[in-house]
Amino acid sequence: MKKLLLSAMSFAFVYGVTAQTVHFSDDFNDGDLAGWTNVDNDSDPTSSGATNYDLWYNGDFSSYFPELGAGTAVSRSWASIGGASTVLNPNNFLISPAINLTSASATGLYLQFSYGTIEGAPYHAEHFAVYVTASADPTQVILATPVHEETLPSDGVFNANIDLSAFAGQTVYLTFRHFNCVDMNTMLIDDVRIVNLAANDVSLKSATLNRYSATSTNNALSMEVKNEGYQAVTSITVDWNDGTAHSSNISVNIAPGATATVSHPTSVNYASVVEKTINIDIAQVNGGADANTANNTGTKKFNTVSAVEKKSVLIEEGTGTWCGWCPRGAVAMEYMYQQTATAKDFIGIAVHNGDPMTVAAYDAAANFGGYPAANADRVLLDQSVSNTAFMNYYNARKTLVPPAAISADITNDGGNNFTIVAKATFRTNFAASNYRLGVIMVEDDVKGTASGYNQTNYYSSASQNIALTGAGHNWQQEPNPVPAANMVYDHVGRALLGGYAGQAGSVPAAITDGQVASYTFNYAKPATSNGFKMKAVVVLIDQANGEVVNAMETPIGFASIAEVENNIAMKLFPNPAVDMLNVEMNGQGAEYVLTLTDLAGKVVYHQNLGNVNGTSSVAIPVSEMQAGNYLLTIATEGRSFTENVVVTK
Repeated sequence: MKKLLLSAMSFAFVYGVTAQTVHFSDDFNDGDLAGWTNVDNDSDPTSSGATNYDLWYNGDFSSYFPELGAGTAVSRSWASIGGASTVLNPNNFLISPAINLTSASATGLYLQFSYGTIEGAPYHAEHFAVYVTASADPTQVILATPVHEETLPSDGVFNANIDLSAFAGQTVYLTFRHFNCVDMNTMLIDDVRIVNLAANDVSLKSATLNRYSATSTNNALSMEVKNEGYQAVTSITVDWNDGTAHSSNISVNIAPGATATVSHPTSVNYASVVEKTINIDIAQVNGGADANTANNTGTKKFNTVSAVEKKSVLIEEGTGTWCGWCPRGAVAMEYMYQQTATAKDFIGIAVHNGDPMTVAAYDAAANFGGYPAANADRVLLDQSVSNTAFMNYYNARKTLVPPAAISADITNDGGNNFTIVAKATFRTNFAASNYRLGVIMVEDDVKGTASGYNQTNYYSSASQNIALTGAGHNWQQEPNPVPAANMVYDHVGRALLGGYAGQAGSVPAAITDGQVASYTFNYAKPATSNGFKMKAVVVLIDQANGEVVNAMETPIGFASIAEVENNIAMKLFPNPAVDMLNVEMNGQGAEYVLTLTDLAGKVVYHQNLGNVNGTSSVAIPVSEMQAGNYLLTIATEGRSFTENVVVTK
């Protein structure tokens, strides 16, 4: 199963010294478990290289959960030992050094820590208990009543806040025990603290506000607020300020250690095209002062747009022919293109790893933690892969308002050299933007004869009884591996033009509404690639957080090759067209692609005609197109045939 990455939000904070008294803390970022006593009370296999999986150890899980930092206390109930899948039945104790609470006040005395697992269902059900005892002897620890005991409900990271007032005035030992589970995967403990909390203290953990919006539209500002104190929070006073204060006292019910999503009653709404910085401040808690105001503030950027342009969602999928679970990525890609065939607002790219189709720079920059995995618009990172998951990412992103429309003009020298002029037509103002344009070359119908093109298939009935059908295969009925001769790979990322982050200098800093930013990219198609099966994906990337704010894909075809004699006898009727344009042609036993573009070069209709030998006809619906002049091109390898089309209303 594939873990979910908790993606960071674009949000600015100010931190300072807290009003809490800390009696003990360990974030494990020093790379070891120094000071803790590590006790193994089972008979599991003991090691894999330098790591002893039969004890707690310090591991780096920041690629899964960045908030945990570089070090985390880890215990396993499954491991790969010596290259073999090994079931573990842990009874592992991690016991702290003596913690002096003799001067601690009982009021607001709490144990806080983070815990979780990387694995989704059904391998999330790690079981653990926490003990606070006067003895560090495991036999005595077991006799005590745990202050907390739980079977993890899902993958992810959770936060505990446990009242320790009964232990004030004592010297104690804190024990984490991982036990009573088998053949799950990974138990994580981090950021352990015993503290005296202030009475009234909240922190602003994050805020959510649409980055871009149409004018005269209400945009909700919501905030994730954590109660850092020991009293329940029943009200907070929140101000958002864009030069004018919008202050409101909001009733809440947040228990100590808990978080809540709070919405400000005043929406963010502007009647004209603006660029704003929204400053957020929690000014009061429970009608009075907050004990620590340093973590109460944040900012959000906000722009309105003069026109709402089409938003396309880009999903980049990490895959490899060596990866036995990766066929489900190919299936999910096919599923998404089928489901969005009308909207045409999904773009999928397969980013290969460790096989002959790998583009090293692309693979490294995508930074997948495992395979298969997916990045959606480079904001939802290292996500799980399935039909349902891809649709969820798409639905979460497709309604967002982009700051610009994306287009491209593509020309060809009659051979393998292409010129791609990427364009972003902005619909808002920026005093100091930080955007870049880039182009990703993608190829369909990729085949190979070498063994590296064999697809490992864990869905084969020989190893798994899991049904998976799509991308041209019933995977359960296929062998493991599927021979290269039976494999065709689509959506293969072939080249990054301008780099993964986009081309520096491709978009100016100062931008006004309606301004067009453009950059010319050159691409030399390898002789081994079929240009007729290739697409250019143009991306506009926000350098502040790496987000792909908008994208478009277009077949490179050979759309601007100088026309040669029209020996396909192309006929268009009626022309001018109102509802339907009929195209007839006489194919010469070759692959053909039909493209209809407006005079700005924007593709408004595209169809792969496949192999055409003899007379063929296509009906193109034009009733939803704007009235005007268009170019209809039918292209085959090395040749193209273009006619003018007029659409009237």
